[in-house]
Amino acid sequence: MVWYLASSIAFGLAGLVIYIYYFQKGQFDDPEDVKYQLFREDDDENDES
Repeated sequence: MVWYLASSIAFGLAGLVIYIYYFQKGQFDDPEDVKYQLFREDDDENDES
């Protein structure tokens, strides 16, 4: 019984640490931006012509 509680707390803390790590890196800054990346043109492709 104690192992279930300890492991669930450990997994919860691990998930929180992973979330904070990626939040600090800016992973969740603009989640809506991903949808519109398809419509943007890359500058590298335009320079070749």
